[in-house]
Amino acid sequence: MRRYDQRIPPVTFHPDAKALVVIGLHADRRWVAKRAREAGPKVFLVDPEGFPRPDGSWFEYPLEAPQSGDVVVRQTAAAAVSELERLLNLA
Repeated sequence: MRRYDQRIPPVTFHPDAKALVVIGLHADRRWVAKRAREAGPKVFLVDPEGFPRPDGSWFEYPLEAPQSGDVVVRQTAAAAVSELERLLNLA
């Protein structure tokens, strides 16, 4: 069951935070991203903007709420986090 009226309590961002990485962008995460924009960190949205259908074709499902200045990473969470780990030399 989905809860469309769910609200996330206010999130406190560390004063040195430079970015927020949002995996997927459903209603609950949109509120957190909005608060991050107000606090100043850059917002990175990780979402492939679609999914494969059972027949293998791609079903486009674009993000509804990216804002000017957001960076949209059109990858799955697994691929994006693996690439981020590689870029940060954490592996």
